[in-house]
This record gives sequence, structure tokens and C-alpha cells, in this order.
Amino acid sequence: MRFDDLLLPVGEYVRGACENRQEWLLMYSRGVTPARIARWCRVDVRRVHRAVDREIRTSPAWFDACLLVHNQPVWDGAAARRFARNRGRVWWAHYGDVAARMGERGGVLPAQNESVRARELYRWIEAQRRRHDAGNLTRDRINALDALGEWRGTRRGTPDILWASRLEQVRQFQAERGRFPVYTPQRRPEEKVLATWLHR
Repeated sequence: MRFDDLLLPVGEYVRGACENRQEWLLMYSRGVTPARIARWCRVDVRRVHRAVDREIRTSPAWFDACLLVHNQPVWDGAAARRFARNRGRVWWAHYGDVAARMGERGGVLPAQNESVRARELYRWIEAQRRRHDAGNLTRDRINALDALGEWRGTRRGTPDILWASRLEQVRQFQAERGRFPVYTPQRRPEEKVLATWLHR
């Protein structure tokens, strides 16, 4: 076969974006950055990141191999440990944050309406519940979460307990300020949740 046989006529070249995610993953596994893949394939870089993250979730070993390729210049121990994206370390850092918050609040899981940080921790716990339901949570992580207390329970909590908790929060608010919560997000964002609950 001659090289000329591999050339296509001008009208037959591919136009538009390259939508083949397997090609994106192959390029990423060979050390090409997501930004460059997106530029070459004429797609949004967020789509490339989503494809890579989806593959990382389903195949951690693939990510480990890619990590060696992408971090090759700094793969000398301390520097690699400092800069490498280590999913295990991130998981245990989130776990430590949840454990610390529960220790401060008497063993109560973070609720999504307490604060911005509590909402982040609440969503992390929800993600662990989904992983556990799908069978993707390792035994050591399940044991660590079990040590915190009841984390697998009803997703939104027991309705009666939540209702009583909100009622008590409204009572405390009324006792402290002499009025009921008002829904004004710009002036009083901390009242928004209580005012919405009270309205309903």
C-alpha cells in the first residue's frame, strides 16, 4: 500500500466535531490534556472532563495508569504524592470533615439546610449512599461510615422528626427576635428556609 492510497479526496474529510468518546479516552491515556483534546476535536472541554471522570469512576486502574503518564516528569515520590490527584485521599478527607462536624453536633449528620458547608457534606453522604446501593463502596469505607452512626437511613430523614425540628427552630427564632421569619433572601438569607417551611 502506498501513502497516496491513504489520502482522502478533499470532500471526504470529516467536518464538525469529533464525538467519539473512546478516542478522547485514548488520547487522554496517552498524555494529551483535556483542553488540547477539546481543541483538536472541536468540542467543549467540559464534555471531555465528564467522559474522563465517568471512566475514572468505572475503572480506577485506568486512572492510575493515566496518572503515571500525565505526571511522568514529577514521578519521584514526594513531588508526585503532593501533586497527584489521589481519589482515596480526597475521600478520607471528606470523611474526616463529616466525622468532625458530627462530633461537634452530637452525632447528628449534616443537613442540607444548615449552611453551605453542611450542604456539601450532606451531598457527599448522599453520594456514598448511592455508591453503597450500587455496590461500589469498599468494605473499609462502609465500616468507617458505620462507625459514625446511622448513615444509610431514609434519604430525607423521618418526616415527624424533621417537622418537630423545624417547629422548634421557628419557636427559637420567634423568641429571640419577637417576630416570625420573613422570606427576603437579599436582606435575611438565614431566614429563607424557616420562612419557606412556615409558609408551607
